[in-house]
Amino acid sequence: MTEPSSFRSPEFWIAIAIALIVKIKTTAQLGPLKVITTIAVAVGAAWVGADWAAETLGVPVPVAGAVVTLTAEGVMRWLLLAVDDPKNAIDLWKHWRR
Repeated sequence: MTEPSSFRSPEFWIAIAIALIVKIKTTAQLGPLKVITTIAVAVGAAWVGADWAAETLGVPVPVAGAVVTLTAEGVMRWLLLAVDDPKNAIDLWKHWRR
């Protein structure tokens, strides 16, 4: 695995930004603090996991970064929903498992 640089390429950041914008605009709105939290988690996950995902999936790092961003943002959003309303989270989980 390649060592991630301190500052990623502009292509990496563009892919991350596009993934976040699409994800946030196409899902139910959360409060500002929760949106900031999901963005921070998604960017952090992409920063840490993009190289591994690129190597595993055999795709360029910006594409892997976008995949990791979308996945981490979705997981964080689900966790925030679960904290607010556990019954809703259980219903979502049951629906997803079908």
